[in-house]
Amino acid sequence: MIGFTTIRTGERAALWDRQGRVRIIDGPKRLFLTGQKVQPLLRFTAEPNEYLIVKFKDGRRQHLPGPTALWLDPVAHEEVTVEQAININANGVIVVYVQEGGQVRRKIVRGPALHVPADNEWSHEFRWHGADPKDPRRKVPRALQFTKLRTIPDQMYFDVEDVRTADDALLVVKLMIFFELKDLERMLDQTHDLVADFINALSADVIEFVSKQTFEAFKDQAEKLNDLATYRQLVQRGERVGYQVTKVVYRGYFASQKLQAMHDNAIETRTELQLEAETEEQAQELADLKLKREAERAKERQQMEEAEVQHKNRMAALMHEEGMREKQTERKQELAWQQQRNEMDLQQKQATNQEEEEFLKALRGLEVDLTKYLVAQNQAAEKLIRIDTVRQPNLHIHEGAEAVR
Repeated sequence: MIGFTTIRTGERAALWDRQGRVRIIDGPKRLFLTGQKVQPLLRFTAEPNEYLIVKFKDGRRQHLPGPTALWLDPVAHEEVTVEQAININANGVIVVYVQEGGQVRRKIVRGPALHVPADNEWSHEFRWHGADPKDPRRKVPRALQFTKLRTIPDQMYFDVEDVRTADDALLVVKLMIFFELKDLERMLDQTHDLVADFINALSADVIEFVSKQTFEAFKDQAEKLNDLATYRQLVQRGERVGYQVTKVVYRGYFASQKLQAMHDNAIETRTELQLEAETEEQAQELADLKLKREAERAKERQQMEEAEVQHKNRMAALMHEEGMREKQTERKQELAWQQQRNEMDLQQKQATNQEEEEFLKALRGLEVDLTKYLVAQNQAAEKLIRIDTVRQPNLHIHEGAEAVR
């Protein structure tokens, strides 16, 4: 190739010459090519929850935890891939094998953690019995595959099939197992399929319990399947593999169609008789209840009437008392008002007398004869003459033999 080419900022390219030699060019760069070949290089990045797996052409492998970035080297690298780190919850663990020299050791990584495996590590993969996708009631090998193991208490459903009673009744017993991990190292050393161990031990215990009893006895003793003491082999096997079986719950049973039909008919007959007895008993109880309720209502009616009469009497007494209190209150108010008027009249007279006394004192100061003044004030006039005019009057008044002008 002949001509110019540009490598932009943030890019990288490998420049191959005609002899097959390579030169790494980082942008920005302007190149004039005279027969060279430009190979753009890929840049791989890993976020904090990711890591890079770098495979070298000499067979080596390198894991680079994020956040990081790496340019593909066409000479040294065979492949670069981005993988998710293993997110472990607070109640989970993973089992990791580490190869050091010619030996392999095991380590346990407990959550919460974000685990990035080194290039000499690999995780243990558990392969246990699990539910059959076609029939969830059945357990099949290797159906449950995982790398993160839960350490919290867990439970499992299982149906023990083809269990025969002492009288050859064929049953399917439905159970639920509750268990908890106690020793992870022992579990890894003692079992490769925990669910299979539980299934085998549980089936042995149920078969041992059912085979000793008839079908009728099994129905009477079925509640013992809720007792953990019934499952001796299951508890022992759990302890041997590092687990504690805390409880087993009996969820019922299935029988053959013919046996189930007979059992259903018997149940139907017993139920019908029981319902008839309960119906009669309820009818008698209803009659007793009606009689009792009528007596209670009559008693309540009598009590209500007595309470009503007592209420009326109390109301009449209260009204009489209220009337007496109102009259007493009115009388007290009248007395208070009369007393207040008397006090006001007395105060007014006292004020008038005070004013007259001060007036008389003032007259005495003017050398007025108080005796004559008081006599003149208190003497009654024999006649009163009143004249209204706008001009100066010229009057002559004759009183007996005297004349006043």
